[in-house]
Amino acid sequence: MNKVKVAVIGVGHLGRFHAKKFAEIPEVELLAIVDINPERIKETLNLLGEKGSSVKAFTDYKEIISLVDAVSIATPTITHYEIAKDFLKAGKPVFLEKPLAHELKLAEELVEISIKKNLPFQIGYIERFQEAVKNLLQNIKDSLFIEAHRLSSFAERNLDIDVILDLMIHDLDLALLIKNYKRVEFIHAVGAPLFTKLPDIVNARIVFEDGTTCNFTASRISLNKQRKFRVFSKGAYYVVDTLEKSYLEVKVDPQSREYKLNKKSYPESDPLKEELESFVRSVINGKKVKVSGEEALKSLELAFQIKKQVEENLKKFL
Repeated sequence: MNKVKVAVIGVGHLGRFHAKKFAEIPEVELLAIVDINPERIKETLNLLGEKGSSVKAFTDYKEIISLVDAVSIATPTITHYEIAKDFLKAGKPVFLEKPLAHELKLAEELVEISIKKNLPFQIGYIERFQEAVKNLLQNIKDSLFIEAHRLSSFAERNLDIDVILDLMIHDLDLALLIKNYKRVEFIHAVGAPLFTKLPDIVNARIVFEDGTTCNFTASRISLNKQRKFRVFSKGAYYVVDTLEKSYLEVKVDPQSREYKLNKKSYPESDPLKEELESFVRSVINGKKVKVSGEEALKSLELAFQIKKQVEENLKKFL
């Protein structure tokens, strides 16, 4: 079987690791890397070491559309639509880092093109590939309350989007998945810009139609980094820490009033590589991707509803 010829578009903070992981996948030939910054190209080729000797480098992604079988896009969000559209229209499977696009209507158009052309179109919700998250999804039943804290210190990247699209959207995706995409009945959200012109810290409270309540906090201005996702159900609660790569299940014996703990850790897991391997398998086998554009649209729509609430509440303080 011929290897899948893949290019990585955008080799900044995350894209360079896309290139590294693709170079490690036996079914892939990392044909090219593309970036408008030659210095980033140089750094990525150094990261690849000997495997980078056969990788071509480009500064214009349009030059490689006809050369590749599939592409991974890790450029700033504002460029997602244009780049992904060109590859999808050319009939190329696309892995696109989240969020889908900076406008909902543009994201919808990308999904429509991928469906019309029957192409693998996978969105980069890496948390779905965390072993701890997979454990949670297998065990959780009848969630009553969901709480998530996704905190980071400030970094000079992803500043073309607010913290909702940058960080919180991962937790929105997981909550919608757990609730099987039930309708959201209530949203209240507040946030504030500090280091940028966009909200850098946001708290959102949402309620699903069955009464399940969620409390999400996302910040990119915190002193400490945190990635915790908690789900509470009748008689049990679950904690996923994707920084520690750990899963904790706590169940209560109503008669003895004792806690039963089940904690697992996955220090050797590599969710990024698994995510990209999953995409490659979809390209080879023609099977549905694990995180589809249709699913990503639902979390993006919720993100924009939260964004609207934050903007409306901010006006009260101006």
